[in-house]
Amino acid sequence: MENEQSSGFFAIISEMFDRLRQRLRAIRRFFNRTFTRGPALLRRMGIPFSPVDPQRRGFVVVQIDGLSYRRMLRAMRHHQLPFLNSLVKSGKLKAHRFYSEVPTSTPAFQGGLFYGSNDNIPGFQFYDKREHYYYRMGYSDCAHRIEQSFQKPGLLKNGSVFSCVFTGGAEAALFVFSTLLAPQRWRFVFRVWDILLLSFLNVLVIAKILFLVALELLLGVYDTVMWFFQRGTIRRELEFIALRVILTIVTRELITLGAVIDIYRRVPVVYLNFLGYDEHSHVRGPDSAVARWTLRGIDRCIERIYKATLFAEREYDFFVLSDHGQCAVLPFEYLTGETLGEYLQTQLNGLLVESHTQKDSRGAQISATLEGLIRLERSMPRLFRRPLRAYIRRMQKKLLKEQAHEDLDVLLDVFVVSSGPVAFAYWTHIERPLTYEEIEQMHPGLTDRLSTHPAIGMISMRTASGDVIVKSRLGRAYLGSYSVRTEGWLPFDRSPNRKRIMEDIRRLTLYPRAGDICFWGGGSPSGNVSYSYELGAHSGWTDDETGAFILVPPHITWDFSSVRHHTQFYDFFRRYMLEEDLAAQEAQRVG
Repeated sequence: MENEQSSGFFAIISEMFDRLRQRLRAIRRFFNRTFTRGPALLRRMGIPFSPVDPQRRGFVVVQIDGLSYRRMLRAMRHHQLPFLNSLVKSGKLKAHRFYSEVPTSTPAFQGGLFYGSNDNIPGFQFYDKREHYYYRMGYSDCAHRIEQSFQKPGLLKNGSVFSCVFTGGAEAALFVFSTLLAPQRWRFVFRVWDILLLSFLNVLVIAKILFLVALELLLGVYDTVMWFFQRGTIRRELEFIALRVILTIVTRELITLGAVIDIYRRVPVVYLNFLGYDEHSHVRGPDSAVARWTLRGIDRCIERIYKATLFAEREYDFFVLSDHGQCAVLPFEYLTGETLGEYLQTQLNGLLVESHTQKDSRGAQISATLEGLIRLERSMPRLFRRPLRAYIRRMQKKLLKEQAHEDLDVLLDVFVVSSGPVAFAYWTHIERPLTYEEIEQMHPGLTDRLSTHPAIGMISMRTASGDVIVKSRLGRAYLGSYSVRTEGWLPFDRSPNRKRIMEDIRRLTLYPRAGDICFWGGGSPSGNVSYSYELGAHSGWTDDETGAFILVPPHITWDFSSVRHHTQFYDFFRRYMLEEDLAAQEAQRVG
C-alpha cells in the first residue's frame, strides 16, 4: 500500500515538472518570437511575412542528394549524422526505405515530386531527335524548358525552394537551375539580397563562413596532394576544390540561412536540397572520406533548420529524404582507355560519332544563356554590373566560335550522351526512334558486339512490335506490356527488385527522348561502370542507386515501402496539404 502511494506521489511530481518544463518552453518560445530572434528580427527589418493563413500547418522538406538508405544508416552509426540520429532515436522522426525508380536522377525525382510527372526525362542528360536539342539539366535554359512542359500545378505554390532543378511553382527560388537565367524569372535576385543583408548584420555568420571556406580550402589542397600520390592523376581535382568550397560551404550556408528566414516568415512550404554529398561522391566515391565528411556539415545545417521550426509562428512538420543513392563505379574510359563514343566510332566505320563530352557547348544553349545574362545584368545592383558585363563579352566571343562550327551538326551521324551508368546513342539523321530490327539491318552484328563488351552490363532497345529487348553477355530478355520472357542470365537477376527493374528499363527505353540504344553499366563483367569519368554514379538500376530513404514525423502512417513511382510523393503531399487546409478551416470555424 505504501509503495503504491509512493509511486503515485512521484507520478504527480513528475507530471508537475513536465507541465512546468512545457510552460517554460512556451514562455521562452514566446519571448524569442516577440523580442529577440527569428520573426521579431524580420519585423524590425521590414521583411514581409507570408500572407497564407498561419493556422494552416506547414511543412519543411530537406533533401540530401544522393544518400542511400544503407549509407544513411551507416552514417548515423558512425556519428556523421548525429542530430538526425537523435531525432530518430527520440521518436521525433521515423525512418523509411523506399524504392527510387529508374532513372535514379534528380530531375526525374523532382519532376515527379513537384509536378506529378517525370515522363520523358530519361536522365540528367539526353537528346531530343525531333527538336535537335541536347538537354543537360544543369543548364538553366534546359531545365526551364522541361519545367514549362509540366501540366499539373506545382506542389510548392506559395512556398520557397532552394538548390533544386525545378521550382515546383514556388513563390521564391534560390540557386534553382530552371530559374537561374530563365526569362521573366528574377525573384531569386531579391532572395540573395535578403540573405546577404541578414548575413552582414550577423557578424558570426560571416566569420563562420570565412573560417569554413579557409578550412575547406586547406583540406582540399591537402586531399588533392594525397590523391595525386595515391592515384598519380589530378584529373578533375582543381574542379573538385572549387566544388568543395562552393557546394560544401557557401551554397550550403546560404540556403540554410534562406530556409531559416522563410520559416520565420511563416512560408507554408520550404524545400531545400543539399548537393554536397552527391557531388563529392561523384568525384571520389560514395564511401570516400570527403563525402562522409560533408555529411557532418549537412547534419549541422539540418539542426539549425529544425530548431528554427520550434521558434516559428507557424507549426511545421519536418521531413528529410533522399532522391536516390549512389553506387561505387569505375569509369569506362579508365577500364578501356577510350570513351564510349570513341569505342562506338570503331564499331561504326564511316559514320561520325560524337559524345557529349565534345559537345557540351552548343550555340543555341550559349545564346539562351547569354540572353539570360543580359537580362540579369539589367536587374543587378550597379556594384555587380561590371564583372557581369565582362563575363557577357566573354560569352559573346564563345558564341561566335560556336556559330562558326555549326555545320558539324549537319554532318553528325551518331550522338552519344552519358548520364553516369546509363548512356544513350542517337542516330541523329532519323528523327523518329529506331528499333532493334532497323539497327541490325543497318549494322549487322553491332548489338551483339556491344552487349558482350566487358565494360557494358547490357543494352536495351525498342522493337518493331512496340516492346523492348535487353541483351547482355550471357542472356537476353523481351519486355512486353503484359509478359516478360528471359533467356540466360542478366545483370539484375540477383536484385530483390528484379521485377521493378525490368518494368523501369522497359518504360525508360520507350521514352521518345531515350537513345536508340540504351547502355547500362551496372553489373558488367568489369563491375559497376559509369560512362562519365567519375567514381560514384547514379541513374541506373543497382540496389545502392534505387535504395532511398525518407524520415517523417511519427503521426505519418503512410506506407512508403509501397512507393513505386516518384509521382506518388506528389499525391502524398497534395493529400497532406488538403488535410491541413481542412484542419485550418475547421479551427477557424470553431474559433
